[in-house]
Amino acid sequence: MKKLFTVAVLALYSAVGFAQQDPQFSQNMYNRMAINPAYAGSNGFLCGTLLGRQQWAGFGGGPRTLAFSADMPIMKETNFPGGVGLTVIADKLGFESSVYAKGAYAYRMPLGAGNLGIGLELGMLNKSFSGDFRPTEGGKGSSSPDRFIPFDGVSKTGFDLGFGLHYSVPNKYYAGFSMSHLNAPKYTVDKTGSGLSYLMARHLYFMAGYEYELPNMPELILRPNIYVKSSFASSQIDFNINALYNNMIWGGVSMRFFGTDAVIPMFGYQGVAFNGKGNYRIGYSYDVTLSKIRTQSSGSHELMLGFCYDITPKVNVTKYRNVRML
Repeated sequence: MKKLFTVAVLALYSAVGFAQQDPQFSQNMYNRMAINPAYAGSNGFLCGTLLGRQQWAGFGGGPRTLAFSADMPIMKETNFPGGVGLTVIADKLGFESSVYAKGAYAYRMPLGAGNLGIGLELGMLNKSFSGDFRPTEGGKGSSSPDRFIPFDGVSKTGFDLGFGLHYSVPNKYYAGFSMSHLNAPKYTVDKTGSGLSYLMARHLYFMAGYEYELPNMPELILRPNIYVKSSFASSQIDFNINALYNNMIWGGVSMRFFGTDAVIPMFGYQGVAFNGKGNYRIGYSYDVTLSKIRTQSSGSHELMLGFCYDITPKVNVTKYRNVRML
């Protein structure tokens, strides 16, 4: 037991990111602010998205994640036209907990038929490991306690940095590239002189999507999407196709390749709110796991809530009447 736990902890704390460390989501096309800081302000509305995910349901200690992101444009009349955003993510995996809190700014400029955003995000990342684990041997108070087990719990907070590019043509297509943990923050978490540390690997993201209105069915819009993520040591690709009907009901399916392979059906509804000044979106996805972990899990559930509100100031029209032109 002692050797098994030591190997597991060493793999977790490894100085090289052998696996992806950032939380995983399936409805990524509706969560672009959390992935790419250059997305901030791109749609011209004040928008917010809340995502809750339970990965590998039924698997003890499986990942549970809650994420909130919001962004809004900065008026062109300011000295820094573009957009600002905020992302807060709480993620728990077994005895490990992570909290991400980061703010973003995107400088926006017209380019061709669309708009290009160049974004930078700054924030803090907290990593903590609870001391709840009680092994059958090598535990606290034993004759030879395992020094790699943080019995009293540990917690460290560090600075985090990210960068991104995002280009979009409204109601046509978009593409974005970003990198998280540019500074590769390292957390020394030992209390027993073991020398254990945790290194956040840099993560690359690429996402692109397209909207296609069927010629003979204008009420139906097809929206294919690709999402690529890599930590340089492991990679995943999500291919998605979904359709929006009558600008209200949407549904589709994703295929995830490499690593945690899955088929992911999803569906949702969107409508008008705030007296026509905004809209809302509700979505649900279910990961049907194809890898061997399916024997221990009933799949992954994800719920998404989103809203947007038009913050464009109302323009007051001034009328002038000339007596010569009645």
